[in-house]
Amino acid sequence: MPGAGAGAPGAPRPARLLEVTSFAHFVNDGVVFFVPVVGDLLAQGRHTSTVMVTVMLTIFYVTSAGFGVVVGLFADRVGRRTTMIAIGIAALGLSLLGFYAAFSLRGAGSDALVVAAALVAGVGSSFYHPLGGSILQLAFAKGARGRALGVNGAFGSLGRALYPALFFLIAALGITKPATAAIFGGLSLLAAGIVLAGLPEQVTEPRPNQPEGGRAPAPFATGSAGAGSALTRRPRTHSRPGSLRPLLSRSVVALTAISFFRSLGFIGVVSWVPIYLTAVRHAGVSTTLGFTVTVMYAGGIVGQPIFGLLADRFDKRLVLALDSVGSAGGIFFFLSTSGDGASALVALGVFGLFTFSGFPLLLSLVADYVPKESSTTGNALVWGIGSTGGQALGPLTVSLLVAGSDAHLGFGFAVLGGVVAATVLATPLLVKAPRSARVALFG
Repeated sequence: MPGAGAGAPGAPRPARLLEVTSFAHFVNDGVVFFVPVVGDLLAQGRHTSTVMVTVMLTIFYVTSAGFGVVVGLFADRVGRRTTMIAIGIAALGLSLLGFYAAFSLRGAGSDALVVAAALVAGVGSSFYHPLGGSILQLAFAKGARGRALGVNGAFGSLGRALYPALFFLIAALGITKPATAAIFGGLSLLAAGIVLAGLPEQVTEPRPNQPEGGRAPAPFATGSAGAGSALTRRPRTHSRPGSLRPLLSRSVVALTAISFFRSLGFIGVVSWVPIYLTAVRHAGVSTTLGFTVTVMYAGGIVGQPIFGLLADRFDKRLVLALDSVGSAGGIFFFLSTSGDGASALVALGVFGLFTFSGFPLLLSLVADYVPKESSTTGNALVWGIGSTGGQALGPLTVSLLVAGSDAHLGFGFAVLGGVVAATVLATPLLVKAPRSARVALFG
């Protein structure tokens, strides 16, 4: 790509950073798909109790939501973001191998291994989003940051869309489903090595008003000094990297709350859509159901680059509000359809287009609101506590709304659609960031 290699000798090309972080996002989001599947395999193949499966999933989601802040604080103080991304993906791979080992044990030993594997999976899944987002926030100037995050996010959506199909394709070859999960665990360890080899530990940020691909004349370390230190950037405030309190501005707190309730509504609907289609609309468990759900997830592949581009060109607060209204509209559009035909398919596609496009929007806003040297912690607050925390509570919220009756799922979806739409009311709490000139993505 022209200009991609511009900058100081030996400086990593933005295109290269985007390629490898996108690969990491693909693997990370794809592997996370396996955790609920493992719960289903344990319930069906090992007759693990519902309580044990619930404990496993709760440990995974709560750890994933909370541990990201620890990751962010550590990365901003010490650095080593590349190494930490590789550690996160490797931990996800080890968790799959742990789940596989649990199938060969009986009794308390098996349950203990399931709990341990869920804990490792939760920790591993908390690494990528704050770290990968921070690398792109460092490497790309403000006018191209949204597009870079959008392209990167699209690969995460692609992982979510393809991994289920790949999983069942391999299982169809005669390999047991637990063994298939173990295969993907091994591939994850290999992917961690690729990420570690493909990303540098040091990245310099573009100079102000400099086209993407240009580099500051000298690095400014954000972590410990010395060879192989942290991704580097020029500090813009006097706040100490690795501190949480200075980041809790009104905009960051409001954005975290918006992210939380958006995710609660989104994932509450997403997690129950298959049951709604089979139990309420009588679609049955079939290829059509699988295709319908895939279309919903695939919406993010298209939506994230689009909304990343919009975030670079317009007021991000308005784009975020549009995204929330569009997702809520997709929910009500789906409820207005009947059966599982073309109209329902279009409605879920619209819902997915808006729903799975939050990554570039939220992290572009984080970059406007937190000091540059604390970007990873800011990402962890908004994405980990906010988005992942809402994801953890979304399915439970639906189960409380329907009061044990699948027939009430439509009502539950409508309530969550209202919750998503209501997050727009908090948009005025976000400070408007100054717009920057648009720049080429790679120079």
